[in-house]
Amino acid sequence: MKKRLGIVVAVVMITVFCMGFGIAAAADQPIKWKMVSTWTPAINLLEGDKNFAKLVGELSNGRLQITVSPAGELVPANAVFDTVAKGSVECGGDWPSYWAGKNSAFDLLGSYPMGLCQYDAINWYYHGGGKKVFDDLFGKYNMMYFLTSVSPMESGIRARVPIKTLADYKGKKLRMSGKAQGHILQKLGAAQVMISGGEIYQALQMATIDGAEFCSPSIDWKMGFGEVTKYNIGPGWHQPSSTFGVMINKGVWAKLPADLKVIVEKAAQANVAYISSWYEAGNIEALGLFQKAGSQIFKLSNAELKKIEEYAWEYLVDEAKKNPDYQMAALSMFQFLKDFAVAREAQEPFSQGRNPFSWPKLPGLK
Repeated sequence: MKKRLGIVVAVVMITVFCMGFGIAAAADQPIKWKMVSTWTPAINLLEGDKNFAKLVGELSNGRLQITVSPAGELVPANAVFDTVAKGSVECGGDWPSYWAGKNSAFDLLGSYPMGLCQYDAINWYYHGGGKKVFDDLFGKYNMMYFLTSVSPMESGIRARVPIKTLADYKGKKLRMSGKAQGHILQKLGAAQVMISGGEIYQALQMATIDGAEFCSPSIDWKMGFGEVTKYNIGPGWHQPSSTFGVMINKGVWAKLPADLKVIVEKAAQANVAYISSWYEAGNIEALGLFQKAGSQIFKLSNAELKKIEEYAWEYLVDEAKKNPDYQMAALSMFQFLKDFAVAREAQEPFSQGRNPFSWPKLPGLK
């Protein structure tokens, strides 16, 4: 009897030991995520996603490994949102305005004509209530969201034909993203053409469009636009800055250990600092390259920009009346901008960004 009991005890001890060993071994296994991006390898915005993934791996000592897949490798760019929301992949890199078809408020978060500059966008996100706006909106679609970079003002329009003033917009076919931007182009008598970034070069080369916007000078140059355009009209009123981030499925996030959650958030913050400045630094060389290639630069006057701002505020207020989410995001964004206006004036001429010529008539804006 004692011998049999001893055998039973031994078996139990071995079983417990093996279970413990198995749990420890499982705990030592790295967590692996797939990150689908809205950017192809030809668009160096992909570097922002890749650097974020690299930082997460380094800060976690390899415990969380993120593999980045460019647009089209696993899913097309326009499927990234749904793929992450459903949990088919763990996370995705994006530009929020791409999801305006899901909710018009996303259009406001990616960028807005005559709105937040790079400096303002970062301040609003971290210190002006912007993060809560992103969390609330993406949360409705089963996702967490972390800002990973903000690019500076875009180049403006790169064109095959001269566009020197607002009057020259009339009759032109222009590639430009965004619903608010489309409203402004319509007011100016231009036609908005919606094509992907990867299609712009050929459309300019084949003269199916007169001009296009895409991103900052460094990215525009690497897209080859210096080869197919001769003129650049600025400033980039349509996108004073552009925000980029990582969407993470909520179910995936809930399973992540607490310390790795902190690492993901800190990696995103570090990425904002490094990649945002990397975009700007690249513009120095790119602007010189465009000029050497013979690109002529024109700038709109303040009077012309004031007219564009009027059209931008007109669309903003109308859309806010239709969509409570849009109203919530717009009020948070422009209240921050208005509250900061006094400090910006005090810092001139050394302040960053700009105060608007006027303020949108948003209900609740103080």
